[in-house]
Amino acid sequence: MTLLRGMLISYQDAFTGALPTLVTFQYNPTEVTRVFGSERTPGREQPGGQPRTVASAPQEKYSLKLELDATDGLEREAPITMAAGISPRIAALEMLMQPVGGSILGAAVASLLGQGAKGQAIPPLKVPFVLFAWGPQRITPVRVEALTVRETAFDALLNPLHATAEISFTVLRKADVPKDDKVMVMAAAYYQVLRETKAVLAPLQAIEMGG
Repeated sequence: MTLLRGMLISYQDAFTGALPTLVTFQYNPTEVTRVFGSERTPGREQPGGQPRTVASAPQEKYSLKLELDATDGLEREAPITMAAGISPRIAALEMLMQPVGGSILGAAVASLLGQGAKGQAIPPLKVPFVLFAWGPQRITPVRVEALTVRETAFDALLNPLHATAEISFTVLRKADVPKDDKVMVMAAAYYQVLRETKAVLAPLQAIEMGG
């Protein structure tokens, strides 16, 4: 059985016409941390209030650690790895938090596509849409909140050869994504439906496992 690799799929809106960017994990992390938190409805904490009342569905946050290494590419004498180490992989992760309007290359591509001639511009200060894919049963829209990169080995030109990237992101619920983005809406709904389906199966699994 082929081992699936996790990935982050980044894309801009339909206006740009750009293809999605796949940030495939070189090695799957051995640990994924998930944290859930609910927001209480203001004014409900006083005596006689509604202890079950919350402002919205719980917010889910992920954090994981990625290992990046150039050894395999160097052994094969892969030209990109020989010239730049793992810096392209690191840059791809960094771009997940880069505002679309701040991309010099993106603006140049838009100009070449003739978007500038139409008097249109990429909206500034909007980060790309990102999907987190961890197997076929866990695909969800997310917003990358933080990225910490520790580079621990370098080549003669000081290109990084080994690094650890700690990344954290917030799951976007159906109510959090633009209604006109069908990909994000479908992914958010898919993620929630699968969660609810698995919860229904829990009692049956308890019987199955003799618990």
